[in-house]
Amino acid sequence: MFANWLLVSVSIGYIGLLFLIAHLGGKYRNKLEAKQQTIIYALSLGVYCTSWGFLGTTAQAADHSFTFLSVYLAPIVLFVFAWPFIQRIIKTSLQLKITSIADLLSARFGKSQTLAIIITLVALIGTMPYIALQLKAIVNSYQILQETQDLPIWQIGLVVSIILAVFTIIFGIRTIDITERHPGVMIAIAFESLVKLIAFLLVGLFVSFIIYDSPADIWELSKDQFDMSKQFEFNNLFGLFGMLIIVMSAFLCLPRQFQVMFVEIKDKKTSGMARWVLPVYLLIFGFFAAVLGLAGNLNYGSSLAPDAYVLFLPALDGQVLLSLFAFLGAVSAASSMVIVSTIALSTMLSNEIVFPVMFNFSRKKQQDFNHFQLQLLFIRKALVLLVIFLSYGLLLLSPPDTLSSLGEVAFGAIAQIGPALFVAFYWRKATLAGVLAGISCGFTIWTLFNLLPQLGIYAHPFADTDLPKTTVITLIGLLINVIVLWLVSLGTRQSIREQMQSEFFYKDRKKVKWSLPTQPKVDVVELELLVARFIGEEKANHCFKQFHSMNQTKDNKKFNEAILFHAENTLARVLGSASAKLVTSLAISSRGMAFDQVAKLVEDNSTQQLDFSRTVLQSAIENVSEGISVIDSELKLVAWNKQYLDIFGYPEEFIYIGCPISQLIHFNLSQQGYFAKDIDLQVKKRIQYIMEGSRHNTEYKLKNGKNIRIEGSPIPGGGFVMIFSDITQYRQTEEVLKEENTDLESRVQFRTAELEQANKELALANQELLQAQTKAEQAHIKKSQYLKACSHDLLQPLSAARLFSSAISLSPRVTHEEREQIKKIDNSLEIANSLLLDLNEIARIESGNITPTIEPIEIKELFTMLANEFNALTDEYNVEFHCKMSNIYVASDITLLARIIQNFLSNAFRYAHKCDKSSQSKVLLGCRRQGNEISIQVFDNGPGIPIDKQQQVFDQFTQLNNSNVMGPKGLGLGLNIAQSLANILEHKIDLKSKPGHGCLFSVNAPITLAPVAKEQVFPPASMSLHGVGVLCIDNEPAILDGMSKLLSAWQCQVFTAVDAQQAKDIYAKHEDEIDILLVDYQLTGSQEDNIILATEMLINERNNNSLSNETVNGIGLIQQLRAMNPYGLPAILITATTDENLMALTKQHNIGYLRKIIKPLALRALMSSLLTEELAKNYSQHSI
Repeated sequence: MFANWLLVSVSIGYIGLLFLIAHLGGKYRNKLEAKQQTIIYALSLGVYCTSWGFLGTTAQAADHSFTFLSVYLAPIVLFVFAWPFIQRIIKTSLQLKITSIADLLSARFGKSQTLAIIITLVALIGTMPYIALQLKAIVNSYQILQETQDLPIWQIGLVVSIILAVFTIIFGIRTIDITERHPGVMIAIAFESLVKLIAFLLVGLFVSFIIYDSPADIWELSKDQFDMSKQFEFNNLFGLFGMLIIVMSAFLCLPRQFQVMFVEIKDKKTSGMARWVLPVYLLIFGFFAAVLGLAGNLNYGSSLAPDAYVLFLPALDGQVLLSLFAFLGAVSAASSMVIVSTIALSTMLSNEIVFPVMFNFSRKKQQDFNHFQLQLLFIRKALVLLVIFLSYGLLLLSPPDTLSSLGEVAFGAIAQIGPALFVAFYWRKATLAGVLAGISCGFTIWTLFNLLPQLGIYAHPFADTDLPKTTVITLIGLLINVIVLWLVSLGTRQSIREQMQSEFFYKDRKKVKWSLPTQPKVDVVELELLVARFIGEEKANHCFKQFHSMNQTKDNKKFNEAILFHAENTLARVLGSASAKLVTSLAISSRGMAFDQVAKLVEDNSTQQLDFSRTVLQSAIENVSEGISVIDSELKLVAWNKQYLDIFGYPEEFIYIGCPISQLIHFNLSQQGYFAKDIDLQVKKRIQYIMEGSRHNTEYKLKNGKNIRIEGSPIPGGGFVMIFSDITQYRQTEEVLKEENTDLESRVQFRTAELEQANKELALANQELLQAQTKAEQAHIKKSQYLKACSHDLLQPLSAARLFSSAISLSPRVTHEEREQIKKIDNSLEIANSLLLDLNEIARIESGNITPTIEPIEIKELFTMLANEFNALTDEYNVEFHCKMSNIYVASDITLLARIIQNFLSNAFRYAHKCDKSSQSKVLLGCRRQGNEISIQVFDNGPGIPIDKQQQVFDQFTQLNNSNVMGPKGLGLGLNIAQSLANILEHKIDLKSKPGHGCLFSVNAPITLAPVAKEQVFPPASMSLHGVGVLCIDNEPAILDGMSKLLSAWQCQVFTAVDAQQAKDIYAKHEDEIDILLVDYQLTGSQEDNIILATEMLINERNNNSLSNETVNGIGLIQQLRAMNPYGLPAILITATTDENLMALTKQHNIGYLRKIIKPLALRALMSSLLTEELAKNYSQHSI
């Protein structure tokens, strides 16, 4: 009918138009108004009408079978009568960031990985024949309409598959963040829905009113060709209503339909128009499918394949252009289904199968930012190609009739997911075991009696009946699915995780009662690091800030439960629910700590739970001198120690876990004669104290003569702790003291007169000493303030000078001699910087303002941080540096301990050089266990220190003469600072050395248990900053100019601002181009004002208060800029201030921290690290 060149040209033009629409839709997605988004959403649901709806249902109507009406009626029934159900799915999907049907059901039933995998495989098997059908429809339409058959089927199918795969990859897999919706693709899908609707409607109207007088005319002419009464026979009605049930069960579970209805939607309000648009859309297709089928049978009969009636009917009256437009409609119907189904299946395969396998088995940490990004994108693209070309293979290998019937059979596979979706929202008692059993049984029946017979392995069991065999088997499978789901759910119990997850699917939430004592609070910082590893620091910060603003509860149990669910739901946006559960479960279990929540999720409130509490408490109380017993909220004994048993001498086997406390109290009172008459009353009285949660303190004497003091304290969350102290010796001593007191009184009176006189003289001396001490302290404070202000003001111009020198040295026009001179200038600036920082450190130590924060520190984490810093200096100092890691934890302040070891390493790098140069200079950082302590040691093979000089090196301003010193010369304060910081930490510091054999500096720290969660150590970042957008903010123009020149030399795109308002204006204009912030802390005011502001910010952050907007420093500005973008930004704070509160505040807000003078190498490494972490933490290949 058409020349090949015309069909190819039209096809290429249409495909090019789709590419353009998708590109523009993605580019201008943020400019779409709410009304436009509503229309796009409603039209995109038309993806349901595939080539089967465009061509296949017409063929069914031509065969005088009206069972095809079920395909259109089922969605209409759901949208009209089950709209509240659809709205609940939309609401839950938006709330839990659902990415697929597998993700939704996995989230409902305890985030089960097994359920997610099964549903993914069922969806894949059920969708692949459909995709193959769409490819077949495009190929057949092209072959039917072309004049000459130049190309075989496999070549046309290959070209079509490649084009659709390229489109899906470009616009559907353009980012590794799978939760970023695909607005460009959805706009293209909406356009294709409009094209196929217009094409089908035009062909229908043309045939109904141009070729014929009306649809009624076609009906009258067709009456003679079929018997209408047969349509009401049992087998036909059974097929019609049976297919209606199957389609209703499968409609919402179809991967393509779930993707457009529940994943791509941004707001629940967007769905309003779709409730009526889709039913009207389907009514048009259903009505004209019957009209065109009957008209085609009247005109072409069996001379033309019924699937081609829609394409050829316009040509019957000479309207070949309308036939060409109908061809585009068929291509639209097929291609839209392939694109959306492939996106949905690739998401399910990656989230539920590929990524969990990577997390469990991958051990290699990716270090290169670009390579890591490309690897993840490659996986997504490979899955798209896998799905499309598996379907292409099915098209080539299956006979044409088998493929068509497989499409109808495969529809039944998706229907097996329907019962699980329904009970997920309407039957709270449904269990994971029931859903797994139901789907497995239904899918097995479908496989044995539909799929395998269809492949020709053996005959279909209903082949000899008049009933629609495929429909019958599918309905049987659905029935068994529902029955097994119901029976197994009644016979099994939901796990705690299933119960907790089900609360998100119902309007009436049930509160869970706790019976265990409160366990240690979840470390929010550690949990935030876990989440940031997968979604990036900025998004993690934003999510946790949103959580804290919505959850102000002080109940430790409720807070732990809420924040764990928040973390899992946040991860679910990227990994899917099942993968998110896998990651958090592995992370919690690897900590080795007894979280209350872990106990809840592993076991129900049972005897094993009591054993868990007893195990946790026993290790803490067994060696206490007092007797201790722990009672749970049900007034049952759950833990005790040996001293408790020794005090009361309970009979053998009298004490056991779960023993009622009333029984113990009754036994204790029965041992006392004076409680014999009202013992039951006394038992009730003590039980009442415990039930009221009141503290009490009593004392009584046992028959054996022991005096016992009993102290009772309530446990938050329910329960009681009882402490029994044997005070017999104390009471005996008290009696002796009373006797001696009488003799002492007379002697005390004599001594009192003497002491009064001595006290008067001592008070006068103390007053004079206090005045002198006050003056000394004031002088000391003024000296420290002077040193701080002086060092800060000097660092500002020095920092600008170093930025300029670094920028000039990178210029290609600088000669080698000039570069050497610049290097000398840079070294001089480095020396000045070190001197000022040392003076500042000494001032802080002497002022007594350093308060250590003792917490568990992993040696591996500390050494990794130090190794990253000093590995960059090995070439400059010509030193071979080694570091031996350890997983042991010590109790110390990580900032102060790192400063001590930094001074040791700096000393070793400078002095580890011998005169003869015969051997390589080496420095080793490691640790050794010494009893209950770890000795952290720094060894070098330098010239060593004489024994008589070893004590002097720790004095201020002391340096030994050494002609082989490398690097900048200091003031001799480093080791003195290290010793002072060790004294603050109460750590032992030591030096061992012999002349000619190097030095061994060490500091000892006590060993401690691992914390709640280990802080992740991230791999070193790639050093490439080409094309990175940087916003620099500093109120010093000289520093800003120097920084701009340095970053430009690194090929960065630089934006500069001198104040907060200008920064916000620039960011608002160039939001998409800015990747990282470099912000000076002191944007306004003096150093002293900004230190006070930092202290206030830290206090307000800890108290969940907000700071006034009137004062804005660097941290405040970073927060404001991050608030302008929901995904946040990596940021680095650059300052000359060394205040401890400021460092704590930057750590709390996940902001990088650099002191002036800025080291270009350190700045570059930190920028690259932050940019890498944002992506590396999304998809860590390390098993948690």
